[in-house]
Amino acid sequence: MEKRYIVIFDGLCSFCNGAVRFIIKRDPKGLFAFAPMQGDIAQELMETHAHAELGSDTMLLINDGVCYLRTDAALEIAKDLSGLW
Repeated sequence: MEKRYIVIFDGLCSFCNGAVRFIIKRDPKGLFAFAPMQGDIAQELMETHAHAELGSDTMLLINDGVCYLRTDAALEIAKDLSGLW
């Protein structure tokens, strides 16, 4: 099975949705999977990683069982994106 990263984002946040589109455009290998934090899967993952009470307007990355928040998540995501941006 190929390695996949899970990005949990606020599905109601325009900025977060823009960030998801940015990632998708620069992810030709399809490394990233996305889950809006308002959904059941994201809620379960957030509980598993002790971030169930995290507010909206944020982004999380789950990579190899480690959960990164906000800026740390963005920096980890950027490592695996293609292109010059």
